[in-house]
Amino acid sequence: MSEHLVRLIPRLHTYRTNEASARAAVLALQKCVKAEEISFFQSGQVEFFDCGSALNHISCPRCGAAVPLDWWQQKMDEHYKSDHFFVLEEDMPCCSKTVSLNDLRYEAPCGFASLCFTVRDPEEAVGQEAVECLSERFGILFRTVEAVY
Repeated sequence: MSEHLVRLIPRLHTYRTNEASARAAVLALQKCVKAEEISFFQSGQVEFFDCGSALNHISCPRCGAAVPLDWWQQKMDEHYKSDHFFVLEEDMPCCSKTVSLNDLRYEAPCGFASLCFTVRDPEEAVGQEAVECLSERFGILFRTVEAVY
């Protein structure tokens, strides 16, 4: 049986909040999203939230060129070992521009964060209303990372 996870993460990958605010946000999400479970996770480190097997392509946001997967995997390993994804900037192999690994164009979307709200097995698509609910509550933009395992 598969599990459908929709993760709502801040665009600023190092953003953290206090537990009371996170719990209140879960209650607010429960009013606009029907799901088996809505929870939050917060870590002292930055985590990578993937899209499961849906990751088909990664491209550079500056020039649009495809990012070689072996280069990306090497950079992921280096950043994990050096500072657990706290600093994500890299000079791109395609255009030599400095880009955050968090800003690469992942198809399907992926991202890095210290804070994550997870909607497990939603009854319907998690829409922009949920993203806006969190963005307004915390005063920072959020994004959606969806995965089926």
